[in-house]
Amino acid sequence: MSSIEVALIDNSDLTKIHPLDIIMRYRNGYINFYLKSDTTLIIGFITNMLIEQKKNFLKDTDLFEGLPDERLNLIAEITYQVDYPANHIIFEEGTEGDSLYLLVEGEVAIIKADTEVLSFNEKGYCFGEVALIDDKPRSATIKTTLQTCLLKITRDDFFQVLATEPLIGRGMFRVLNNKIRNDLEVQMSSIRKEVAQEESLRLAAEVQQSILPNEEIKHHCLTSAGYCKPTNRVGGDYYDYLYLSDDCIGIFIGDVMGHGFHSAMLAAMTKSCIQTQIRFDASVPEVMKAIKRVTDEDARTFIYMTCCYVLIHNDNTLYYANAGHPSMLFLPANGNECIELESQFPPVGIALPDKDSVTQYYSAKTTWGPGDLLVLYSDGITEALNAENEMYGIARFKEVLSDTRHLSATEIREGVLTDLQEYQQGVNANDDITLVIAKFQ
Repeated sequence: MSSIEVALIDNSDLTKIHPLDIIMRYRNGYINFYLKSDTTLIIGFITNMLIEQKKNFLKDTDLFEGLPDERLNLIAEITYQVDYPANHIIFEEGTEGDSLYLLVEGEVAIIKADTEVLSFNEKGYCFGEVALIDDKPRSATIKTTLQTCLLKITRDDFFQVLATEPLIGRGMFRVLNNKIRNDLEVQMSSIRKEVAQEESLRLAAEVQQSILPNEEIKHHCLTSAGYCKPTNRVGGDYYDYLYLSDDCIGIFIGDVMGHGFHSAMLAAMTKSCIQTQIRFDASVPEVMKAIKRVTDEDARTFIYMTCCYVLIHNDNTLYYANAGHPSMLFLPANGNECIELESQFPPVGIALPDKDSVTQYYSAKTTWGPGDLLVLYSDGITEALNAENEMYGIARFKEVLSDTRHLSATEIREGVLTDLQEYQQGVNANDDITLVIAKFQ
């Protein structure tokens, strides 16, 4: 038989402890053994609280408050002290309950379905009492989070004392009543939090809807058809039309990372920023710089945005910049091409590797003619999944656009959305879906 190393939990000198003392303490329930490994046995001595110390402790607990001294003495005699190291499971959910516990020192956590729900370090906190009353399995797991000292009372001893002292029943009622109140407070706090979250989502949804265009472009050089549907109530996508003059129209599309209140707020701030900037200088580089300033100021929330900004002039020229957004698609009327106007810049709001470097925005240029098609979209379209977990993809998207390019902007939009819906086979989208069709005339 291999030898086992024995050590004390408090690292005190084992040679000063008489073997008979260990045996007596073990018989009286004042010692715990913890097998640390195959060769190390940890002995945890429990400091023996005197009856008077137990009585003084018990009289301040909700369970035994108000009892006469003679009853407290009786209860003190039937309680015994147990010591547990940190992360020790005292009892598990679903097991039979045969004892209640009072917390003397340390901390315990309540665990339901493998999730820590609450923790308590309040001196005198009582737990395990419900299983004594209803004779049902433990409703939760209790685990120590720190080295913990408890007083333990078994079911038989508790009911024997309860039969002689009705006031203990009042104390039990007080304990249960306080727990119900605490549970209600926790639930009300959770409800208030849910209500606040619901209200913030409602406001964010209103904000997001308010920043979308009220009507489509009906200009002498082009018509438009837009669509934006968040995957949840509130998304991070948005688009806008900018009426700059009789000779110039702007289109913007943005996709803020994430969903919810902060995403909607950044989208709203971006719209406000653009509307302010175009009063002074609507050029592509200046608008992009203004957008970057907004996202940089909000960088503490770790939210970034991909976007495209396009200026369409009456002289058949088109200027644009793309910051990490899916490439715009340009379909000339006199051919079968579907040209990708690729991204030139990183998403706005993302820190560059070189902290001292500054993004120098410039505009790319192309020309357009009557019947040409410009398509702006978010990756929620191409990355939409079907029941086989396959993406819709850019190839199918281009094919639908090519097949419908001769139709009006509205008809092209509806053709894409119908095909996308059929492809998804009822599978919910996992990202916002935004689409803008601009048809030149």
